[in-house]
Amino acid sequence: MAELAEEVYDTGLYALEVDDWLVVIGDGFDHMNVVKRAQAASLSDDGDVVYLYTDDSAMAFELTMFGGGKPLWSITYDGSDGVTAPVFDGKVPFAARTLLATLEKEQAKAGGPKADVDHIYDLAPTFAEQLTGFRHDTSLSSGDHVPIWPLAAR
Repeated sequence: MAELAEEVYDTGLYALEVDDWLVVIGDGFDHMNVVKRAQAASLSDDGDVVYLYTDDSAMAFELTMFGGGKPLWSITYDGSDGVTAPVFDGKVPFAARTLLATLEKEQAKAGGPKADVDHIYDLAPTFAEQLTGFRHDTSLSSGDHVPIWPLAAR
């Protein structure tokens, strides 16, 4: 599925249900920092929480699984100076490492670290989608996830 090309909603803070997950999205420059890492950690007292933060301008991400108020594992990436290796911390699922190997092959085919594309940056949203069934930059356009509740005034 292609990235959302036309807006189906305005940027803001939203929530929606996807299977057994409650997805909270802070979308757009004014909202992307509203959902804090510490808040995600505290919510994990009641169940697993997947925290995903991406910044397309810096080509950086953090994907962390919290449980019992603590990080169980995380993957972080800073591609601001070009394609690099992500940092794995904790017991990152093997499926994430397999996905990384696939993305590294795609990066090599595209010309390696000097290519005009960064396939490694796709690791976090793709793996988050494998975990939750939702991808922030494509799933909304499918129309499968309604209703979408605004949590903050526009």
